[in-house]
Amino acid sequence: MKRFTKGLPSLFTCLGLVCGCMSIVVATIHKDLNLAGYLILAAAVFDFIDGFVARIFNAISEFGKQLDSLADVVSFGVAPAMIMYELIIRSFVKSSLASDFDILKPPIEDALIMYSAFLIAVFSALRLAKFNIDKEQVKSFRGLPTPANALFFAALGFISESSASFPMDALVYNRFFLMATIALSSYLLVCNIRMFSLKFATLQWKENSIRYTFLVFSLATLILLHGFPGLSAVIVLYILFSLINNRFVKMT
Repeated sequence: MKRFTKGLPSLFTCLGLVCGCMSIVVATIHKDLNLAGYLILAAAVFDFIDGFVARIFNAISEFGKQLDSLADVVSFGVAPAMIMYELIIRSFVKSSLASDFDILKPPIEDALIMYSAFLIAVFSALRLAKFNIDKEQVKSFRGLPTPANALFFAALGFISESSASFPMDALVYNRFFLMATIALSSYLLVCNIRMFSLKFATLQWKENSIRYTFLVFSLATLILLHGFPGLSAVIVLYILFSLINNRFVKMT
């Protein structure tokens, strides 16, 4: 029984990794960014569960930590990069030059734009490597966590597939916007800006006021913005709340 509980967190980590792999296939081969986004969401759930189970059963190990990071590179690095890659391809196809665009032999400047999507994977890997050697990231994070970054790009995929009217619909096919989000997210992943953790040590308001407030605003945002497509706005809120919290509260 003890051996089973020790290996249980790794089982959930592997399930998250499988979801990340499936998301990549669905985004690139089946061109279904909705399902690709849902699979990233599932990977995020498994990522939460594996840590929760590890703490409950006192099964935290160096092996589990390394496996978790390797899985996260795929699920929260490569998978969102492939969603962004597909969005950039769609932006070319929807442009006036669509008839001249060859995905297999693009002009060098177009190729640079297309493959810039993979910076998401590169900087996610850098962020995870940095996290693994930083012993201070216990109650808060330095830089944007990779699951949050991945959910932002998953939400852009949801927006592109959404049939409902949505304020950002035109932006997800704007290459300047897409390039700007890649650059900004790459910076946020490896910067030293403190981001609060959503882990609750207690349920008291005093210790968790920023978390409760953020969750209320997030729920309202998701309702106003038609559910999962609003996740992009929720991640922006998370960054803003972290900056505000840094101004008034010292995080450790």
